[in-house]
Amino acid sequence: MHENDGKYFQELLKRYERGQATEAEIRFVEAYFDYLDKTKHSDPFASMKAGEKDNLKDEMYAELLQQLRSANVVEMLPRRRFGWKWQVAAAVLLIACSVVGYRYFFKADQKVDVTTVAFSDDPVPQHTDRAILKMADGKEIMLDSAHGKIVQQNGLSIDNENGKLNYDVSTKAPELHTLYTPRGTQYELQLPDGTHVWLNTASSITYPTVFTDGKREVTITGEAYFEVAKNKELPFIVKANDQQIEVTGTHFNINAYSDEPYPVTTLLEGGVKVSSNNSMVKLVPGEQSSTGSNGELTVKKGINTEEVMAWKNGFFHFESADLPTILRQLSRWYDLTVTYEGPAPKDKFFVIIKRNSTLSAVIKALQANGNVQLAIEGRNLKVKAID
Repeated sequence: MHENDGKYFQELLKRYERGQATEAEIRFVEAYFDYLDKTKHSDPFASMKAGEKDNLKDEMYAELLQQLRSANVVEMLPRRRFGWKWQVAAAVLLIACSVVGYRYFFKADQKVDVTTVAFSDDPVPQHTDRAILKMADGKEIMLDSAHGKIVQQNGLSIDNENGKLNYDVSTKAPELHTLYTPRGTQYELQLPDGTHVWLNTASSITYPTVFTDGKREVTITGEAYFEVAKNKELPFIVKANDQQIEVTGTHFNINAYSDEPYPVTTLLEGGVKVSSNNSMVKLVPGEQSSTGSNGELTVKKGINTEEVMAWKNGFFHFESADLPTILRQLSRWYDLTVTYEGPAPKDKFFVIIKRNSTLSAVIKALQANGNVQLAIEGRNLKVKAID
């Protein structure tokens, strides 16, 4: 163990002895002592009551995420399901998440690297306000250079401030507008009915300035998160690729990028009805719909919504993700093309990366796992698996 790692444990033990440790830390120390009394293949959490192990893991994981969010670091490790040993790793990460190159033994014969890479100070491309608003007459407004009240005519008022577009409409004559976000840009939009929309990078939303015909209908490409204003009389409908999502008031996310395997809808609050071709499903919070290989909609339960919504909250967050999945998101954000030299690496990763990090820091973190070589040539990222 590195001497810095020992200092973390010493500080934890001092807090434990002084009665200053958190509940999660107390249970970790007691479980660790229990572990020392057993063989190295025993479960150090075996003495806990049913359900306590999962609660402890959740607490430690939540605290780990909080520490990552408050520090300028990148955390990456191959994600494997090792039962209680993952919980021990989470506890060690909780204590040592700022240690560079810390190693923990998941198995007696296998080491897994947990690498922490500090962000460098090299500049990051502007990721905030380069969105484009296309008006009904075809005029395009670059929102990074137009602020305040950008439109005021015929009962239509549009304000653009701090990366957010707001509509105030007094006319009954609808116009069709489209908001685009180029690569490396996110934007927030408040529709005339009060619905809030967060548009991810390389995405678009087309909407009328006035909702008519007894419905509120918009169309998106890419990814968007909606907090729909409640109105039982006017159902809210989102069209994305071949799917249609219908709600009256709820919070949900749609990922419909054309380079993803299939559109995915995730419900956070309320209820939605998702239709595709001749298939229809209803979701409850924590569920996610996607299209299977047969074209039918399928539903997954118990979705980690924090992972789904990481993009809106300023993070890349992947659990058990392969490298192509990770690089698709990175390519949109950093405006890259990705070229594979040979087969893509097959490892699965647990990844948490702040979206305001530099590309060099992210590449350094990916390569720190030792199974991939990445090289930047202009806007092209070359990827090669290392045997």
